[in-house]
Amino acid sequence: MLYTLLMQERYGDSVDLGLLYYTQSEEVISVPVNRLELRALVAVRNSIASWMARRFRERGHQRLKGDSSFLPPTIDNERLCGRCYAQDACMLYRRVRSTCVPM
Repeated sequence: MLYTLLMQERYGDSVDLGLLYYTQSEEVISVPVNRLELRALVAVRNSIASWMARRFRERGHQRLKGDSSFLPPTIDNERLCGRCYAQDACMLYRRVRSTCVPM
């Protein structure tokens, strides 16, 4: 869905479907644009952008000691995270954050 938004922006034309290529089966599947999915993606993007802008305004250009977080805190809820597509990346992010020493 995100790629369809990028293509619409780049070419200035509506994009009605995207293509998924599965490397293991060498299968190409067309995926129609789902307006509700696009809306949800934009809402999440706006939420992250708002959090980042608020964080930047509150702190100016200085980092607070002990807090080098670039993204909002993770949810860490077994029920909500159980089937999340980003579970591996999120786990890696949490692990890196817990072992990093703040500058």
